[in-house]
Amino acid sequence: MLPRWLRHPALTFALKVVLAGVALALLVRLIEWEAIREAAVTAHPGWALAALALVPLNLWLEAYRWHRLVRRLAPAVRQRESVGAVLSGYPIGLLTPGRVGDYVGRAFYLRHAGRWQLAALTFAERMMTLACCLVFGLAALTLFLLTEAGLDVYAWTTLLCLGLVATAAFLYLLLHPRSLHRLLVGLSPSRRLRSLLRVLGRFSRADAQSLFWLSALRYGVFSTQFVLLVRAFDPATPLFYGYIAVALVFFAKSAIPSFTLADLGIRESASIYFFGFLGVTQAAAFNGALGLFVFNLLLPALVGLPLVLRMRLRADSSDVPVSTAEPTPQAS
Repeated sequence: MLPRWLRHPALTFALKVVLAGVALALLVRLIEWEAIREAAVTAHPGWALAALALVPLNLWLEAYRWHRLVRRLAPAVRQRESVGAVLSGYPIGLLTPGRVGDYVGRAFYLRHAGRWQLAALTFAERMMTLACCLVFGLAALTLFLLTEAGLDVYAWTTLLCLGLVATAAFLYLLLHPRSLHRLLVGLSPSRRLRSLLRVLGRFSRADAQSLFWLSALRYGVFSTQFVLLVRAFDPATPLFYGYIAVALVFFAKSAIPSFTLADLGIRESASIYFFGFLGVTQAAAFNGALGLFVFNLLLPALVGLPLVLRMRLRADSSDVPVSTAEPTPQAS
């Protein structure tokens, strides 16, 4: 058990920032800064612009998925409010360990339902994205083992079998929310937590299947962004095998516990490794992974920052007592 001071959120955040910086610095040193700069200078902007054009679709799909869940709790919530809630979660999530601030931002932006219930819905949405990363990653891993020679077949096959069993059980529970609800309630030692988990009982198997397919569609969008960005820095990247490499990157990122801020360093390292089998340069793989972080995390965080500030101002103004006196006339 770690001492309390080692488990302080501020210290955890600082440690993740340091680890992310160290990981990126080591990668830059490994690849050489000049190669990274040259790949960026000679990049083909058309591919990068195509990836950038998919950012609104990626954000809309994320907001639409969450909106469908939220409406079960609060039918009066409009799509525009759900989009605002999702965007407000980005800047807070980017600056908190494990992006837990994303849960807080969404819950505090919407006032139509209980904040803990909204956080539970965000968690369910995240778990469905994780399921897509595991399912498509395992399919890609199977093709990878069949096409690549010189690998430690025993180790990779063991990983594949374990992954198949764990993912099958995980996906079954996600696609049967009421069974998941009963399991979690039975395992939960807290009465308050059990009451919060009741929200899962409101969703049917059809709801879960719909959420999975929407998540799979969004997975296809940000995977396409990744392939387009790598091709921007190395146009010779094969399209089909590029998708396999991307699926393996997301699979590795999902399987490895997040110990850096926003997975910086992990995504880039996995990209260099798996795209290396396709003959893609390390600089192109690194720049493509870092570009995905900029497009899908940093840009939405900048867009959502004014919403967070407005939310803060709204909270502050609600604490100011309203005077019942007549207003003083102002000089025009």
